[in-house]
Amino acid sequence: MPVSARSVAVSLLVGASLVGPSAAADQPTKQECVLANENAQDLQHAGKLRDARARLAVCVADTCPGAVREDCAQRLAEVDKAMPTVVFDAKDAAGNDVSAVRVTMDGQALAERLVGTPIPIDPGEHHFVFDAEGMRTAEKTLVLHEGDRDRRELIVMQISAPVAGSAAPTQPAGPAAADDGSTRRMVGLALGGAGVVGALVAGIEGIASNNTYTNALRDNCGSTAPEHFTQRTACNQTGVDAVGNAHTQATISTIAFIGGAAFLGAGAVIYFTAPKGDRVSVVPSVGPGTAALNVRGTW
Repeated sequence: MPVSARSVAVSLLVGASLVGPSAAADQPTKQECVLANENAQDLQHAGKLRDARARLAVCVADTCPGAVREDCAQRLAEVDKAMPTVVFDAKDAAGNDVSAVRVTMDGQALAERLVGTPIPIDPGEHHFVFDAEGMRTAEKTLVLHEGDRDRRELIVMQISAPVAGSAAPTQPAGPAAADDGSTRRMVGLALGGAGVVGALVAGIEGIASNNTYTNALRDNCGSTAPEHFTQRTACNQTGVDAVGNAHTQATISTIAFIGGAAFLGAGAVIYFTAPKGDRVSVVPSVGPGTAALNVRGTW
């Protein structure tokens, strides 16, 4: 044999001696193959298909006994067929894809990034949490069944709110910024105007009542003394009617005065003290000889 050929042969033998033991050390032993097969059967029956598949991947190695290897290969095919897979499509509010999403399942890390490929999941109910920088955490609970393949789930990631101390979005200046204050003042002024009208009506009706009363006593009851006001037997029918009208006018005057004062008070409170965004409702109510103003709102 030429020297060069002999050198090559020696080199190959030395390389084989160096690589061979290391490669063989990575292969499972017969005992490890049998144990992996037994563990895989228990995990498969318990519905833990992901763990079962990892054990079956051990006992299909070439160093395993033929019978064990064949059994593991058959079980591996069954597990792959039964194992559900999910494809998570993460998008932002505008519909754009978001791939830099970390996913945990039942508190355990599942994926560091979504790349659009199916993820094998054990059958059953699972709680998923999705996190991405600058986005709010999203959560979803799914019930997966054996044989579910490539189930697609849409995950919408919302932009997170600014943290304390960061600059808040600038609000545009304009009429919209003053709407709360101007509306409040308009309500207060409107109620105040209604109060002024009520006071005027009270004064007019009060004067009219007094005049009707006085004229009835003088012209139809034969007296100008106030004590004869209730002595209707001394009045003719016209006087009796006039006295009744005086009563009605006096009642209207009282109601208008009370209502006007209430409107003025409510208007002043709303105008000067109501904060922005208040919702105020004012409901007047009038009854025989009484008047009220119901004001509802947040103060």
